[in-house]
Amino acid sequence: MTRTWKRMAAPAAALAAAALLAACSSSSSSSSSTASSSSATPSSAASGSASATASAASGGVAAAQAQVTKFEAAPDHPVPGTPVKGVSALKGKTVYYVPLVQQIPGFVLTAASLKTALGKVGLKLQVCNGEAQPAAVAACIGQATGASAAGIILDSIPYGMAANAITAANTKGIPVIVSDQLPPTAGAKSTNKLDYALGAPYQPNAIAYWTIANSGGSASTIIAESADSPSTIAYVNSSLSIYKQYCPGCKITVKQISQSAAAQMASDTSSFLLTDPSATYYYTEFEDSLQPALQGIQTANRSAINLSVAGGSVFGLGLLAKGTGPVRAVVAVDQTYAGWALADQVLRMATKGTPVDVLYPTRLFTKDNIGSITVTPAAQAAGSWFGSTAYQAAFEKLWGV
Repeated sequence: MTRTWKRMAAPAAALAAAALLAACSSSSSSSSSTASSSSATPSSAASGSASATASAASGGVAAAQAQVTKFEAAPDHPVPGTPVKGVSALKGKTVYYVPLVQQIPGFVLTAASLKTALGKVGLKLQVCNGEAQPAAVAACIGQATGASAAGIILDSIPYGMAANAITAANTKGIPVIVSDQLPPTAGAKSTNKLDYALGAPYQPNAIAYWTIANSGGSASTIIAESADSPSTIAYVNSSLSIYKQYCPGCKITVKQISQSAAAQMASDTSSFLLTDPSATYYYTEFEDSLQPALQGIQTANRSAINLSVAGGSVFGLGLLAKGTGPVRAVVAVDQTYAGWALADQVLRMATKGTPVDVLYPTRLFTKDNIGSITVTPAAQAAGSWFGSTAYQAAFEKLWGV
């Protein structure tokens, strides 16, 4: 189904503000919050207060479960309503795709579908590994600029990691998409030279609702937040308000991990759990940290912990499907759709059109719906985990194919 993409100014602005706050805050690696109660309260008032608190907690769990049900359903796949004019003039040109780390499964899938989509209109794709290093990212952008690329797509790379190289590309007339990231400053606007594609910023929200509902409003949770960019910090910060509103009795502790210290992730996980023996839930923000999290859980002898993760692929969903380990919830992003949406965006920008907002469909998987899909690389690549792929033909129609 084709529909016009609507601007999501309010949530984007809120997340951007959170990113700024995170960037300006202290470097403390953990925080926690719990509900507090007042002392010196008459017994009758205390009883009434307890009853009200219990009622509020029950309502919060019910509201959270309603959100879980929505997140578990197959998502919509929005397609812009405006055709892209002049695409044929780009035939034979090359688009450069620069993921933060090329080998991460989600980026591999996005690259594959991006290549397929661009191929429909006669464009080529060149993948350049960002290696999670500013120098490597800058080198990739420089390579694309020197080759007079039709466009450059950065995936999960903060603008600040390559600001000078991005400016140099724009100066040469090459459009750049900074995808799956928040704008570097609140209120920054996309243009046909530089676009900020939000991607999938709401994955921690799905996990928050699931944690509240699954625990009955009594979770003690450790969130292993990725400290690799202001955006990943902001995503988690944005979800904390959900716990505060719907689960005042939950204990939430935020810790930080980083791809720049990947070798420490397992020991960090073990340390977090040993330091907080009351923890019953553990959320690691992206699947590239799932294996270390599993190792850390084993080292800490905490196999009963309820483990959740976002950015899931066959690995995480396979563990969930087996049902024999601690993985209880996985949020997956439709990376196949991401490739088509990014292709559409770069074509719009390369033809001097107006960019549109790009949000990737996500889906929450738990024991309740994991049986509805086939957990194989082929099924993931086909996008069948997320419902219909009719959007692909709709994109092609917009491009004049």
